[in-house]
Amino acid sequence: MKSAALCIALAIGSLVVGGYLAGLLGIVLAAPLSGALLSRVLIDGFTGGYGAMRAHAYASVQGRHYAYKSIPISIEEDEDGHRWLKVKDIRRVLPHLPKDATVGRIEPERTSSGPDGKSMHIRADALLQWLSKAQSSESIRFKLWIERTVHFPSSAAISDRTHAAPSLNDDAG
Repeated sequence: MKSAALCIALAIGSLVVGGYLAGLLGIVLAAPLSGALLSRVLIDGFTGGYGAMRAHAYASVQGRHYAYKSIPISIEEDEDGHRWLKVKDIRRVLPHLPKDATVGRIEPERTSSGPDGKSMHIRADALLQWLSKAQSSESIRFKLWIERTVHFPSSAAISDRTHAAPSLNDDAG
């Protein structure tokens, strides 16, 4: 920030000194120096602004963006570490998936109406169990994607929480 302010001050100063010493000709001769000083400030400003806008635009999905074959899949993680997939997004990949009411009756403990109360969510392990009986190649590929991308990372995090290392005070007694 200090270097940007210094470059701006030097650019303005060179124009003022050039104008004072030689009038309009001095300003014209000082313009390339001012342009060289301001160019880096402008380029850094634009790239920094672009980075800030991009970070702001993606803040809502930071670390939670999942896509299977360019199809976005909404995935939420609960406080226990289980990941829940939006059934509406799954239907874009597997259109033969049963209706929400049927899915809710088959898996009542591992389905939810979601945070908005309108969209059905299913836990990743329930979907994997459902897809373990799949015969189509697309269903099998989707099952492998869920295992590698969604379920295994969350199950590893859950097991890390439940098998925490004992503290040093546990052995004292």
